[in-house]
Amino acid sequence: MRILSLVADFLDERTGYRALVRHALDEPIRGGARWAYVFGSALLAVFVMQLATGAALMTSYSPGDKTAWASVHFIQFVQPGGWLVRGLHHFGAQAMVTLLAAHLLQVATFGAYKRPREVTWWIGLVLFGLVLGFALTGYLLPWDQKGYWATRVATNIAGTIPMVGQTQQVLLQGGSDYGNLTLTRFYALHVFVLPGAVVLLVAIHVTLFRRHGVTPSSRADLTRVEAFYPAQLARDVAAAALVLGMVTALALRAHGAPLDAPADPSSDYPARPEWYFLGLFQLLKYFHGPLELVGTVVVPALVAGYLFALPLLDRGKGTALRARVRVLAPLGFVALAVATLTAQAVREDRRDPAFQKERTRADERAALANRLASGGVPPEGPLAMLRRSPEVRGPELFDKHCAGCHALGDHGTEKDRTAPRLDGWSTEAWIREMLHEPDGDARFGRTSFKGEMPSMDVKPADASEAWTPMSKEDVLAASTFLFAEGLEPGDDGPRDGAPRSTAGAAVLARGREIVTKRCTSCHTFGGEGDEGGTGIAPELRGYGSLMWTKAQIANPSSPSAYREQALDRDRKGHMPRFDAELTESDIELLARWVRARARGTPLRTPQVGLTLSEP
Repeated sequence: MRILSLVADFLDERTGYRALVRHALDEPIRGGARWAYVFGSALLAVFVMQLATGAALMTSYSPGDKTAWASVHFIQFVQPGGWLVRGLHHFGAQAMVTLLAAHLLQVATFGAYKRPREVTWWIGLVLFGLVLGFALTGYLLPWDQKGYWATRVATNIAGTIPMVGQTQQVLLQGGSDYGNLTLTRFYALHVFVLPGAVVLLVAIHVTLFRRHGVTPSSRADLTRVEAFYPAQLARDVAAAALVLGMVTALALRAHGAPLDAPADPSSDYPARPEWYFLGLFQLLKYFHGPLELVGTVVVPALVAGYLFALPLLDRGKGTALRARVRVLAPLGFVALAVATLTAQAVREDRRDPAFQKERTRADERAALANRLASGGVPPEGPLAMLRRSPEVRGPELFDKHCAGCHALGDHGTEKDRTAPRLDGWSTEAWIREMLHEPDGDARFGRTSFKGEMPSMDVKPADASEAWTPMSKEDVLAASTFLFAEGLEPGDDGPRDGAPRSTAGAAVLARGREIVTKRCTSCHTFGGEGDEGGTGIAPELRGYGSLMWTKAQIANPSSPSAYREQALDRDRKGHMPRFDAELTESDIELLARWVRARARGTPLRTPQVGLTLSEP
């Protein structure tokens, strides 16, 4: 203790820190300590936490359109403790907005904007705007779908401001469109410009606050004066600890912060801002065309103008709330309107099936992207990773090129379908149903091939006496054999009750015999068959395999698929060829996805030389 005392005396002699501490702790509080005064200290505590967690995140973050998402993924899922730091920073930002709104309302209620505290109030309003700027610039830094599209909406709104809007938007974006310069500019604003401005203004704000002191409640006993220490300090510390505890609890509950799929300018995304901007988002729904300016500029400008002018409008001497109801009524209306609009936005989204479907797909894409990135992100960036994944690229290609005619799972619709449903396609069950009723509605009943193939186990009305239906055992053997033709290394073998021992080999041998002798009257197998020369029925060698599926997508009239007559001009509604529209890579990705989705088997992504998802 003697050594500590000597060190303290040494430092005090040279710095005078004890006088500074006494000055801070002995601040007189007229009317006594109150819980209503804790918001400023809680805000300061959260801001310090934001500086600390932000600095930690900067050590691993890489601000580039090809590296930002991968570096955030590394922080969230790979770096030890990174998820917690990111979660604290994410929820800390939301806490700052909430605390600032509460602080603003408390100051207004107590009349702390009145003379001589006008400048303190105005600096507080600027700080509010800077904190919203923090939130807006921080949105974009992960370079994910949510941040990208929400920020595009915000900058488009900024672009509607008369005279300066377009110039302002170009300056923010770093050009006419979003890209690497946009990200680096937002990063510079977020980690340098805004923190510097906030630190400077907070110092001025606190200095002015100390100069004029707290504004006591109109009901406070002004004869009572307490020092800041210990009563008010204890309240401030308790409030700060409570807020930081809640932020930590939220970060632990969410295991960090959400990370959406990588930003993709060419995709569709159900863009929504964070909850504290939802009120403005909802407001814009009520103004269209020429009136859009009312929602983007006029209403926000009126609110900002009212808040700035509040100390000038309220010139009375007292701070009693009842005497100031009229001048504070617009503030109450704004607060109620923001809450109502926010609730309405949430309610409409919950009741919108189309939005919920889009949101579900976006969440699935995000989960898939994060899972894929655990195996590495290529140097070309996360979008290249997604483009190489059949799980991501497959459904996109299917929706664009196939869903207009086919249906597979929740892709495509029964109303628009003109081609077979592909659920279960090339499985034993699907083939058995095809052999039984090829013209069924889920098979070829809606196509130009209807009537081309008879049932194999039910004798057609116009069949000759020599025609015999397949037995149940023969249908099973043929379907088992054709299913096995489509197997790839790693796929499951014959199933649906087919034995896997010597009897299994016997079933496959019987199936091969049926296919090569009975089915090749119309089909070909290994290029041989089609005794009638129709040139329509598909090649059965490798039916349902990856190579067969790729050939069918690229050109259904190739010898490997439905052969030369499949695209005959007289056969309207046939499947077109896509080798002119799709690259070989996209054809393979689509084929892999269709096979896996139809068969209900795991989808394996080809290895493409990935790198670790480190920044």
